Amino acid sequence: MKKISLIISTIVVAVVTTAFLWYNNKYHDTPNDRLKTAFHQTLGKHKTVIVFHKKGCSNCEKLTGDVNKLQKMRDQNNQATIVVDYMNLVTRQYFEQYHVQVVPTVLVVQKGAVIKRIVKPTHEQMAQMARE
Repeated sequence: MKKISLIISTIVVAVVTTAFLWYNNKYHDTPNDRLKTAFHQTLGKHKTVIVFHKKGCSNCEKLTGDVNKLQKMRDQNNQATIVVDYMNLVTRQYFEQYHVQVVPTVLVVQKGAVIKRIVKPTHEQMAQMARE
């Protein structure tokens, strides 16, 4: 009986750990049906952070955890964060609109103007952005 409990416990821990790692190691893109509203917010007085990435990009994958932390912190403070993937045909127009040619690129937009552009941000730059 103890062996069965131990096996079940081990399986549960493995499943929970795998789910946690999977969630934290993938981008949480802004859903297509929320993009227009999200990009409309960039015209307001509050700063909006836009993260441009591409599935399969090794530099992007290195920043996944940083982007997720940034998103979580900004969400907790009711600050807008938009995450878009180049592989999503719906979001390609935003890459063109903001002249993004290299991923990852992070923009801070306020009143429709880009006030900060970071191409290939470092972990420290992402942490700094989360603190701002």
